Order: sequence, then structure tokens, then C-alpha cells
Amino acid sequence: MKPTLLVLEQYGWQGGAQRVLNCVIEALKSTFEFLVVFPEDGSFAEALRRRQIETAFLPLGSYRPGQKSWSEMLAFGPRSLYCAGRLAALIVKRNVELVYINGPRWLPAGALAARLTHRPSVFHLHLTLHRRAEAWLVSHAARRTSSIAACSATAARSLTRGDPRLITKTRVLYSPLIEEANGAGVPRPLPPALDEDRRLTVGFVGRVTEAKGIHVLLKAVTRLPAELRERLQVLLVGEPAPGSAQDRAYHARLRSCAAAWGLDDKILWAGYQAHLAPYYSAMDVLVAPSLLPEGLHLGILEAMHHGVPVIASRSGGILETVRDGVNGLLVSPGDERALALALERVLTCSSLRAQLAQGALTTVDDRFSVETFKRGVREVVLKLHSPVASAGCTVNPEESTVRP
Repeated sequence: MKPTLLVLEQYGWQGGAQRVLNCVIEALKSTFEFLVVFPEDGSFAEALRRRQIETAFLPLGSYRPGQKSWSEMLAFGPRSLYCAGRLAALIVKRNVELVYINGPRWLPAGALAARLTHRPSVFHLHLTLHRRAEAWLVSHAARRTSSIAACSATAARSLTRGDPRLITKTRVLYSPLIEEANGAGVPRPLPPALDEDRRLTVGFVGRVTEAKGIHVLLKAVTRLPAELRERLQVLLVGEPAPGSAQDRAYHARLRSCAAAWGLDDKILWAGYQAHLAPYYSAMDVLVAPSLLPEGLHLGILEAMHHGVPVIASRSGGILETVRDGVNGLLVSPGDERALALALERVLTCSSLRAQLAQGALTTVDDRFSVETFKRGVREVVLKLHSPVASAGCTVNPEESTVRP
């Protein structure tokens, strides 16, 4: 009988980190049975159950994007302690051998439960920590884990900067390029406007949330010359996070701004898409106007894989994939003027688009392959699963370090 690996997943719905977790499960399924714990149900939890993977739920509470209120932060502590106790009991009852913490929301509860039950634990960081208080809390809790996997060198540095002692147990495992999302979902056809008229298409792929800067993109479009704007269409692929009132309000605000700025007939709202290849194929350029530092933008990797040049914010893990003038253009976060100028350069010069597209095709190397990622996950987890490592919950610092 296979041993049990307890996975703590912070969102019940499908997203980038959940697609990466699917790769983790695929990498380890020959060794472990899985029990995945969520704070709420959703499409991702349902997809796992359809694959005969056991799920459970604990009341960790809601988690909104952006700055948290004092009441939310005060409530998070007691909830984490309560969940840590429940998790510790579950670990003992199910004889769990290792705890995999997929994101910072579960980190305090998961790290404490693993320590209380003397089990090794892995913390997977999928974002760049940019707020001082957040970085302090996460690095403090991460000290109690056995090993840390970071989605990019930028994400790793945001964690280890606050506590250099974490360097020896942190390893960069670049999030892999996954061409199609795992799980259910029938691909929807492209909107008719894209099928019948090959105009210039600017694309965005990602969660509809304010930190992604979609409003900056729309404002930049209004700054383009009238003759260029006339030929342009904007393809927005994504939707608000389920259950997020903040994301829903932002989405409504975008719709209102689009109408006020005369862009209604220029925007195609595609919603969430499980199969993205047809949408990337329709784009002349992908824009990633993130306002906050990203860990690693999977949409950028996917676009480059399809030969789509990128215009992106000059910050965070984006700088590990986008090289200005080689495979895309970089602009300052939130600078709608600079973004408009970059869009005009790319959209009015077919030779520049071709040059950047060729650079994009050569960017996605073995660092971002699924097999490289799976091999790295197996190395991190199976080292902890060995009898010696499990007893001491230690990591060989020479084999598991922050890598550029």
C-alpha cells in the first residue's frame, strides 16, 4: 500500500498554481496516495475527485487579493491554529508521511501541524512576496518546513532576503509550460469577430483582478492613434476568482470603463478557457501589465511557446523570461503612456513583430519543461521521504539551494 501525502491547497478553483499542482501529483503518483485539503470546494477540487483523488475541507476562511484588513489578519491567526490542530489529528489518523503546502495561505497551519507530528513538509511558493509584513510572516513560518520550492529565482529571493537561513533549503523549480489545462472543459470556439476578420489583436490571459493591471491596458489602447485603434481588437481571456467580491467589482468597473472610453466594440470578453491554444494563435501580441511583481507569469510562457511576442511590466519574475527587444518589450508597471508607445511600435511594424516572435520561440527552454519540473519535484520530495530524512526532517544544503 502506498504511503499518504497530504496536500494543502489554498484555492478550490482552477488557476496557475493548481495546474502546477497537477504536475506535482503526476510526478509523485507512483509513490504516494494523495489527500488534498481545501478551505472551500470548487472546480479544481471537483476535477481531482473525478480522478479518484480524495479531498477534504477545513475552515481556514476566505482570502481576498491585495491588502488585508486588520480584522481579516486578526481572524487568520486563530483559524490557522484551529486548522493546525485538525490537520495534526488527520496526519496521525491517516498515517500521513509528508505534508505538501501549495501556497502561503496554508503555511502557518501546515508547518505547525507537520512539526507537531514530526513529519517532513515542503512549502511551494508560487508568488513574489512584495509586502514587508507578508514576507516576514511567510519567512518566519517557512523556517518550520523541511524544504522550500520556489516558482522562480525572483520568488525565492523575495523569501530568503528576509531570512538568509532559508537559502540552504530553498530550490527553484520553474513552473512548467503546460499547453492545456488538466481537468474537464470543452474548448469554446473563438468569438466570431476573430474568425471572420484578421485584424490586429492584442491579448491578455489571466485572472481578472486589479493587480493584473487590465485597466492600464485599456487606458493605453485609448492613447493609440485613431487609425490604429480602428484596426484593433482586444481579446481578454480570464475571469474573476470565484467567490471574490473584489474581483467581481473590478470586472464590473472594467466593463464600465470600456463603455465610457468607447472601447465596447473593441473588446472580446472570452472568460475562462481551459484550452488556450486557439486564443494564443489569434494574438499578434500578449500584454501582461501587472502592477505587482509576479512570481512567474505562465501566460507569458504559453504565449512565447506559440510565437507570440510579449509586452510586459518590468518587474518580478517577468524579468526571468522577457528580454527587452529580444522576445518582447518591457515597460514600467502602471505606465499607460509607455504601454501605448510599446503597443504602437509592435502593432505598426511587422518586421519588429516577426523579430520578437522568433525570439519568443527560442525562450521556452528546458528550464520550463514539464519533465524538468517533475524531476525536480521528485528529487525534493523523495529525499525527505527517505527514512533518514523523515526522521530528522532535514535537507542536504548542497543539493537543495536557491539557483539563479
